[in-house]
Amino acid sequence: MGMSTRHGKVKLSILLKHQVEFGEHVAILGSTKELGSWKKSVPMNWKENGWVCELELRGDKSIEYEFVIVKKEKMKWEGADNRVLKLPKGGGSFGIVCLWNAIGETVDLFPLDSEKNEVEFDDMNENESTDIDSASVLEVQTSPFVGQWQGRSVSFMQSNEHRNQETE
Repeated sequence: MGMSTRHGKVKLSILLKHQVEFGEHVAILGSTKELGSWKKSVPMNWKENGWVCELELRGDKSIEYEFVIVKKEKMKWEGADNRVLKLPKGGGSFGIVCLWNAIGETVDLFPLDSEKNEVEFDDMNENESTDIDSASVLEVQTSPFVGQWQGRSVSFMQSNEHRNQETE
């Protein structure tokens, strides 16, 4: 079981394996105050293998949540039904791995050890923590350029502008 947190709280690390278009980001909304009470989205952070978020929630409770793609204040919700997750009693640190629009699938909580921390969670493969048929999941490879532009300023030039700089 994961390490204990104060007063039966559950530290939940969420990983969503999904690619979005340039200029978009992913957020999560849900039924608890920590998830915005369906009124305010909680932004997720991009890492090399997906979108991540860490929350501290009250244990022994079921929560409902959904992921959204945000672009210029507009939100694109995933499927029609909410996801439901039963949090364990007694607290601890756990992780879940989700796929976009895999709403009807069971999501397994896996314990996070304080020594292994986030690194092992980040290296988890979606097939290790969910029961989704691997044939139904499209293989998506991360572009080697994603880490170069994500969160950084980018400038573009046309090919003829580059040529003019070389001749000067």
